[in-house]
This record gives sequence, structure tokens and C-alpha cells, in this order.
Amino acid sequence: MEFAVSTVLWWIAGGAVLLAAYAWSQTRRARDAVPFPDVSLLRAAMATRPSTAGRRHAPAVLTVAALALAAVAIARPALRTPIPRERTTIVLVLDVSGSMTGRDVFPTRLEAAKSAARGFVNTLPAGFRVGVVSFSSQASLVQPVTEDMRLVRSAIDQLQPDGGTAIGDGLQVALASLPPETFATPSEAPLTQPVSTDVQGGVKPDGSPLTAPPIPPAVVLLLTDGQNTEGPDPQTAASDARTSGIPVFTIGMGGRGNPFGGGNRGNGVDETLLQEIAAQTGGQYYFAPGAGELNRIYGDLGRALGWDWERYDIGQYFAIASLVTLTLASILASWWLDRSPRPGQATPFGAGAR
Repeated sequence: MEFAVSTVLWWIAGGAVLLAAYAWSQTRRARDAVPFPDVSLLRAAMATRPSTAGRRHAPAVLTVAALALAAVAIARPALRTPIPRERTTIVLVLDVSGSMTGRDVFPTRLEAAKSAARGFVNTLPAGFRVGVVSFSSQASLVQPVTEDMRLVRSAIDQLQPDGGTAIGDGLQVALASLPPETFATPSEAPLTQPVSTDVQGGVKPDGSPLTAPPIPPAVVLLLTDGQNTEGPDPQTAASDARTSGIPVFTIGMGGRGNPFGGGNRGNGVDETLLQEIAAQTGGQYYFAPGAGELNRIYGDLGRALGWDWERYDIGQYFAIASLVTLTLASILASWWLDRSPRPGQATPFGAGAR
């Protein structure tokens, strides 16, 4: 749940103060009570009246609850409902070089990457097409683009580490694996506004819903933990992606400029290169030092690329609940706490008592 005017929620504290003041007044009432000398006479007098012990506090509590519900209604609460975006094609490009056996990310870099990639696939709505490309000294198309996510997850599970790092080759194979209809025509401008992964927001200051930029027909997600050591120039492949209107989102993981165990022969991930690829193609760059950050990045990307979020206002329900609660408090106050005799009810000392 989110609130367009969340500052109003502080008013609920005022209700808590009123409730505390009411409780304090009840303790004062007990201390100020006057002792009655004849308890038996008092018991006889009260025998015909229902006890108000406990329930006499209900109207006050309900009144404070009604005020709290009213404050929530004024804060304009809303629920965000996910709606599938238009179908698109996504190619996962995963580094399977020898350095991905590094254990600075639990259990290994590659296993953490595979787990995050599977989680990404699971967040996508039905109808999306996903392909898998792996690269080390060379790149290969592990799974052509398909709507069958079982095949995609199976392809991810089979990845094994070996060899060097050919980032440019991985990008070229990813572009070659895309269906022709996903490429932009020469007259179409490539994506210039990066896709936002801020899936926790949802409203502008005036309360209107945020609108995410349109998703292109195809997107490439590239993950690596090192530097390009073999194959074609990654910048050339990035230029081809830009010409085709294919944004490339890049993710660096592992060490920043320092080697970490497991056979890493480089000097950490080349963040400058990944940032340039993302900027040149209209994507974004992310860095994941650990498995938790990696899962979050892939999860946010899956929700941003696969889903829109519709804001559904529910403030009217809180307003109705506030009115019903306040009405109930008034009815209970008049019914339970009314001390006048009911029709046909005798007075404590008899009908003719004076």
C-alpha cells in the first residue's frame, strides 16, 4: 500500500494522545470515588441495572479508531496492481569464463549468476520470449529465443565455467539470435531514455500514476565479472546494437579492480567498458558485489521490463469504515451508557420511590 499524502498519517498520533488522555481520566475517576457506607443497600440498588464494566470504554476506543481511519482516508491510500507489458524479446548473455568460479560470491560467482537469471525468468509474464547466450573465450547460443521458460531455465542450469572473456563476441551472438522483427528500421531512433527499475514508487507529487517509458521490441542483459580479453571489440558490437535499436543492460559482479580467488586472472570487472556499452545503446549499468544485490538487480529488471503498475485508490473504503465506526460508537454510547430506566423497568427502590 502507498499514500499520496503520507504526512497526514501523523494525525493518527493525535488519536493515540486522546486515547491516553481518556485512560488517564479514568484513573482519576477511580481515585475520586466516594466510599459508600452500606454495601448491601448499594448492591440492591444496582441489581436491576446492567453492568457497564469494560464495555463503557468501547465508544471512546471506537471514536479514536474512526479518527485514525479518517486520517488514512485523507492520506489517499492506493494499491498497485501489476499489469503485463506488451510482449518483448530478451536475451540473457552470461559470462562463463574461468573467473566465474570465484568464491567471493556464495557459493560461486557462476552459481549466483545462474540463480539470479532463473529468478529473472520467473518474474516475466507469459508470452515473453527469452534466449540464453554464454561466452568465455568464444560465445555460443545456448538457447534460442523461446516462450517456453522451462527450456530457458534448463539452459541456464547447464552452464559450466571455462576459458577467457570475449564480451564483444557474446554481444554479437546475442544480436544475431534476435528475430528480424525485433530490430528497428533505419528511420527509427534507438532507445534514448533508460528503462527505470524504480518499482517501489508509483505516484507523482500530485497523486497521478507514474508512467514508465515504452519497452523496445528486444533487450539484451549482459553479465560479466571481468575484462574483455579475447574476440572482437565490444564497442563495435555495442555500436551495432545501437544501430539496431537494441538497448544493452550491463551488470558487473565480483571484484572492483582486484583479483578474487577461483582462477580469476584479471583485475576485476571493467566497469568503464560496461558503462560505455550501456550508455551507447540506451541501457543501464549495475554493479553487484554479492548474491543478494545480484538477485535484487535481476528482480527489479524483470519487474521493470515485464510489468506496468496500475494505481487503484482505496481511500473511499477507509472513509466509509470511519463513518461506520463513528456511527457504531454513537449507538453503543447511547445504548450501553444510558442511565435512564427502560420502559417497564422498575427503579432501584421501587416504582413509588422518591
